[in-house]
Amino acid sequence: MDEFEIIDRYFLRGSYPTGVVVGISDDGAVIENPAGEETVLATDTLVESVHFPVGTNALDLGHKSLAVNLSDLAAMGAVPRWALLNLVLPQADDDWISQFSLGFMSLADEYDVVLIGGDTCRGPLCITVTVVGTLPAGTAITRGGARPGDQIWISGSLGDASIGLGIVQAGVDPADPDEVWLMRRLNAPQPRVTLGCSLRGLASAAIDLSDGLLADLGHILHYSGGLGAVLEVSLLPVSPAALAVCGQRAARSSALAGGDDYELCFTVPRRHEAEIEALEKQQDHQITKIGEVCTDEGIQLTGPDSKHYNVTGAGHLHNWPDGG
Repeated sequence: MDEFEIIDRYFLRGSYPTGVVVGISDDGAVIENPAGEETVLATDTLVESVHFPVGTNALDLGHKSLAVNLSDLAAMGAVPRWALLNLVLPQADDDWISQFSLGFMSLADEYDVVLIGGDTCRGPLCITVTVVGTLPAGTAITRGGARPGDQIWISGSLGDASIGLGIVQAGVDPADPDEVWLMRRLNAPQPRVTLGCSLRGLASAAIDLSDGLLADLGHILHYSGGLGAVLEVSLLPVSPAALAVCGQRAARSSALAGGDDYELCFTVPRRHEAEIEALEKQQDHQITKIGEVCTDEGIQLTGPDSKHYNVTGAGHLHNWPDGG
């Protein structure tokens, strides 16, 4: 099977909705933007043995490769529109590509995302997705808008994916429903697109949690002018499954430093607190206030158990050896 057969068989659709002038099968895609809107682009690469273990289910990989990008759009308040997919495959396995395509396209359909191009080639398994979203001009939520006194909020629960990764790495097929649920949180994250769009005009800053709460909140504080934060450990949203599998202390540690949850962390001026509380009732997941932005640089943990947790060196960071 060659690259064009893969595209035609698994990713090409018969027609495109309004807004796509030229889609898959040409040298480039052509799209239209409505007047008064701005475009948001985001891209992520997933590499086997770096971002996912060898043998990860192809259906889950298809879902996750798109989900992590939609999460970036959600953090900026953008509506997802289009996607590009670059797929590097060691072999053209029909069953694998079929399952990957199903996972990818099912999530795309859920959010009305149209696949409009990309590339396929042979090599070590590597998946790069680029997504394009739109929003009203001037409404993008960035990492750099937090101010002292802003409240810090979190969507969903934290730490589930890193606990799920530990279960996967143990190499045992779990039967416990809590362990299975945690693995699903790792392999099939749910992008908070609806919440992200609803935060336009309410949130002062936002980020999706890919590298862990402490690391990613640190980016907001850095780009907002070198601010700090005070977090109440007892307020960290941890799931019943995480508590059942590893206990409170380990669950909270994962909530602080574990990555791959793809929840939203956002800051909100106090005057919008009631609106955020009302917004939670419209979502299918919890939204939790966990702390406050302050002027003193750094992140401080408070509460009776705060001494048990370390805020330095937390979170995932890609590093390369020195070239010299």
